[in-house]
Amino acid sequence: MTIIKPNEQRRESKKKSLVFLAIGILVISVVFCGALYSKTVDIKHEISSHKELLREGKVVNAELRNTLFKMTDPQMLEKIAEEKGLVEDKNPQWVFASL
Repeated sequence: MTIIKPNEQRRESKKKSLVFLAIGILVISVVFCGALYSKTVDIKHEISSHKELLREGKVVNAELRNTLFKMTDPQMLEKIAEEKGLVEDKNPQWVFASL
């Protein structure tokens, strides 16, 4: 004699479907978290390399400013003017151009 219990078979198939769905969601979330972690690490390395480039740029900028300030030092300008034979004009005549 065969006893058929259709409700139990449905329950078993629903349980299997839920377990399969939960495992699938778990696998997808692990893969997503791994990819997200990898991107985060890449971005941190990129930020640190950009920070190093910024530091180097600041050093170059400071050196250029130092050179500029040395070149525009009033004592240095007077020395250059003497070497070129320039004389300071005591009464400059200004010419204005109108547009």
